Amino acid sequence: MNTDISFFIGGTVLFAVLINVLLYFYHKYRRIIFFRYLDGRHYTIIENVETNIESYSKFGSKLTYLKAQILFLEDEIFIIHFNRPILQLSSSSEIFPSVSPRFKISFKEIHNDILKIKGDTSLGNFKISLNFKNKNFDLHSVV
Repeated sequence: MNTDISFFIGGTVLFAVLINVLLYFYHKYRRIIFFRYLDGRHYTIIENVETNIESYSKFGSKLTYLKAQILFLEDEIFIIHFNRPILQLSSSSEIFPSVSPRFKISFKEIHNDILKIKGDTSLGNFKISLNFKNKNFDLHSVV
C-alpha cells in the first residue's frame, strides 16, 4: 500500500512540474510573437520593476505583488511577468498579438517615482502601482 501512495504522490508532483514547464514555454512563445510584432517600432523597456496590482470585481478582489518588465510604446504600457500573460494598459484601440488582458486607463499619476494607474477591465476596476525607484529612468518622459 505504501508504494501506491508513493506512486500517487510522485505522479502528482510530476504532473505539476509538467504543467509548469508547458506554461513556461507557452508564455515564452507568446512573448516572442509580441516582440516580433514590435520589430521596427521605438519602445522603452525597464527590467525588474516592482508591481502591485489590485483588481476589484463583483466577485471579490485580488492583490498581486511581482517584479516585471515594463514596456512603454507611445501611449501604451505593457506589463510582462515571467510566467504570466502580458498585460496591456492603454486608452487606444490598437490590438497587439499575444496580449490577453487589456486594461483601459482612466487615471495616471506620478508620485516619488511611483506610477499609479487606475482604470477598468471587462470584469471590474483595477489599481496598479509601478515602482521605478533606483531605475535611473525619467518617468515623465514616457507618461
